[in-house]
Amino acid sequence: MKSPTILWLKRVAFAAMAATALSACAVSPEGPAGPGASHGTLGSSNMSDYYYHKDAGWTYVYQNVENIYNNDGTTTTLTGANDTVRTLGFDGLASNGDSLFRYQVTYRVLSKYAGRQPFDIYYVGLSGNTSSSSNGSNGAFVADGVSLNNMTPMQKRPRPVSTDTILAGIAGLIRTRVDDFSNVGSYVWQVDTLWCSSHADSVFIWEHAGLTGPIIKERCIFTQNFSQNSTWTYDVINNPNPTTSCVVVTPNQSMTCSTGTYPYVVDIRIKTSEVDDKNFNREYKWYACGVGPVVQYDWWKITSDGSNTIQQDFTRSLISLTHN
Repeated sequence: MKSPTILWLKRVAFAAMAATALSACAVSPEGPAGPGASHGTLGSSNMSDYYYHKDAGWTYVYQNVENIYNNDGTTTTLTGANDTVRTLGFDGLASNGDSLFRYQVTYRVLSKYAGRQPFDIYYVGLSGNTSSSSNGSNGAFVADGVSLNNMTPMQKRPRPVSTDTILAGIAGLIRTRVDDFSNVGSYVWQVDTLWCSSHADSVFIWEHAGLTGPIIKERCIFTQNFSQNSTWTYDVINNPNPTTSCVVVTPNQSMTCSTGTYPYVVDIRIKTSEVDDKNFNREYKWYACGVGPVVQYDWWKITSDGSNTIQQDFTRSLISLTHN
C-alpha cells in the first residue's frame, strides 16, 4: 500500500492528468505540503547541491498546470506551455569571489508582454477576518482587466518573466496571467540568461541590470543549512527593505514525481510580506539534492467584484531531465 505522502506527491506531479485527485489537497489554505520522510542527516553538507547542476549540458523540462476552482464546485484544469532550463556551466567569478554558473530559461508569454516590462498587479482586502469572513479570506488579487474602487497596487511591480526569473513570491499568479494557459492567444517565446553564484550553503541569483548593465546579485535561493523554520531574505536586491523571504517548512523529506524518487528534498515556502498576512496567497518550492527544483506549488484567490472569490493554483513539475 502506498503511503499518504506518496499518494499526495503523485497528485501534485500529475496534476494535468488527475485534476480531481488534486482538488482535495490543492484548495487547502495551508497548501498541500505533507510531512514526508525524515532522515537523520541532509543529503549533502553543501546546500548549493540542491540547486540546478553546475556543469554544462543539463536540460530540465517543466510542465505548468493551472487549476481554477469554480463556484459551482467544478474544477477547470489548464495546461500551459512547458518551460525549459539549460545549464551552461562555469562562467567566471562573482564580485564576492564565488564561482558563477550560467543557465538559460526558455518560456512562453502573451505577445502583449513581450519585452519583460513591469506591469501592475492589484489586490483588495475583504471585510472581516479569516474566522468570520463568509468566504474564509482576508483578501484577493483583482482579476485581470477589472477595476475596483478599493484595490491596491502591489508595491513592487513584477515583470512578465519565467518562474526562475521572477523576483516576487507570487509566481503562480504571474505565470498563469502572462502566459494565459487557455492556449488560444498570440504568444512569443523568450529566453532569460541568469547566473548563480554557488558556494557551500549559499546560492545567489545574478542578472544583468538592463541589456548592457553589470551583473548584479538579485535574490538568495539558499544561505544556510536547512533546519525547520529557518528563514532568510529572498529579494536581496531590495535590502534594507526586502519584500520577500524564504522559510524552510520541511528540511528533509522523500519525494516521488514523474522523473523518479528523490530521498533528500527540502520544502521551502516563499513569503511576500505585503499580501501574506491577508491570507490569499501561498507559494512552496521543493528542491532535490543533486537535482535542483522538482516541484513548485502556488495557490491564490481572485475577485472580480471585491466580495466573492475564486481560488486558483499553479503546479510546475519536472517532467524530464537529460544530459548531453
